[in-house]
Amino acid sequence: ANNNQWKYDVLEARSLATISAVEIIAKWLPRLLEVAIAAREDEKRRAARVTARGTAAKDHQLTPFEVFLDNVAPTVTRLIEHASFCGLGSAPRGSGMDIVMTFGKKSPDKLRQLLKSPLPPSQSSRVGKELAAMVEVLGQSSITLDKLKPLPGEPSSGNIYTMSPLDNSRTLGEQSVMTIERRRCIYAFDICARGCSSRATGSGKFDADALLTCLRTLSEELTRPEQCAGEVEKGCELVIRKCCDGLASYVRDRGDAARLSAVAECAEVLSNRMRDVRREIGYLTNNAEAVEEVMMEDIMGLEGAMFDEFLDSIRSSAASCCRMGWLDQKTDLSKEMPSDSPSMGFPPYLSASLLAIVRCRAQVEQALGTKVRHPQGVSYQHIAIATAAEGVAEGICEQIQQRKMTLKVRQADRLANEMQFLIN
Repeated sequence: ANNNQWKYDVLEARSLATISAVEIIAKWLPRLLEVAIAAREDEKRRAARVTARGTAAKDHQLTPFEVFLDNVAPTVTRLIEHASFCGLGSAPRGSGMDIVMTFGKKSPDKLRQLLKSPLPPSQSSRVGKELAAMVEVLGQSSITLDKLKPLPGEPSSGNIYTMSPLDNSRTLGEQSVMTIERRRCIYAFDICARGCSSRATGSGKFDADALLTCLRTLSEELTRPEQCAGEVEKGCELVIRKCCDGLASYVRDRGDAARLSAVAECAEVLSNRMRDVRREIGYLTNNAEAVEEVMMEDIMGLEGAMFDEFLDSIRSSAASCCRMGWLDQKTDLSKEMPSDSPSMGFPPYLSASLLAIVRCRAQVEQALGTKVRHPQGVSYQHIAIATAAEGVAEGICEQIQQRKMTLKVRQADRLANEMQFLIN
C-alpha cells in the first residue's frame, strides 16, 4: 500500500496509450482514404457507363463518402477523444474545452484523480509531439475527404455537408496540442525560474543564459508558438523576477563587495544578454518589446538599489576619513615653524581621504571594469569616484563647520591651501 510505483506505471500507461492511438490514426486513416478514393473513382466510371447505355440505375447504394461518414469518422473521433484524455487528463479551467473521460469512470477515487491529472513534463512533451503529428494527418485527411463528397446532381442520401466529418476531430486534436504546449511552457519556465533563483541566492549569479537556453529549446519544440504567447511572456517575467529576488537575498547581510557583485551581474545582463533574450522572445511572441520593458524595469530596479546602497556606503566611509585632529591641538601658531617640522607634514586626513578614493576606484574597477551604466551613459567607475570625492568634501566641510567659530587665521590659511590641493 505504501508503494507508489503504481502511480508512475499509470502515468506511463497513459502516455503509451496516447502514442498507440496516434499510431493507429496515422497508419490506417490514410489507407482507408486511399481505398475510399479508389472506390469513388470506380463509382464515377460505373455511373458513366450507365449513362452511356441509357439504362436505369440500380437501387441507391451507399457512396464511399457516406460509408466513411457513418462508419469511419465516429471511430476516428473516439480514438482522438481517447488520445486527448490520456494525454491531457482534464481541460484547463476556463478553456471551454471538453475532455471526455473514455475509461476509468468507476475506478477508485485515487486512480480516477490520477487519470485526470496532467502528465509529468517529460511525458507531456513526448505526447505533445505525437498529438501534433496526429493533427497534421487529420488536416491532410480532411482535405482528401472533401474529394469524396457527391457532386451536384449525383445521387446521395440528401444530406448537405458543409464541413468535413473530420473537422470536429481535428479541432479537438488542435485544442489538445495547444493545451499540452502551454503546459510545456509553464513547466519549462517554472523549472528555469527555480534553478535561477537557487543560483542567485546561493552564489550571487544572474543566470540569464538559462533563460536564453529555455527560450531556444521552446522555439525548437513548440509547433504553435503563437498560441503560447501569454505563457512565454509571463514565464520570462517570472524568471527575471526570481533572479532579482535571489540576488537581493544574496546581498542581504553582506558588505559592499556583494553589492558590487550584484551590480556587475545586472550590468552584464543589461549590456550583453538582454539583446539575445529579446531576439528569442521575438520568435515566440509579437509582444517582445513590452516583455523586454518589464524585465528591464526589474533588473534596473535591483541594479539601482544595490548601486545606490554602495554609493551611500562609500560616501559615508570617505566622510569618516576626514578627521582634522590638528585643529584641536594647543599649538602656539605665533612662532615661526621650520618648513621641515613634523607638524607641518602632509596632513593625515588628506592621506586617508585620498586612500579612500583610491580604494573605491580599485573596488569598482575590479568588479565592473569599464562598464557603462544604463541608461546614464557614464561609467560606474566615474560615478563611484565622484561620489567618494563628494563624501570627502562633505566630511571636510562638516569638520570646518564644527570649528569655524574657533578657527585661527593661520589655521584658515593652511586649510585654504590644503583644500586647493585637494581640488587640483
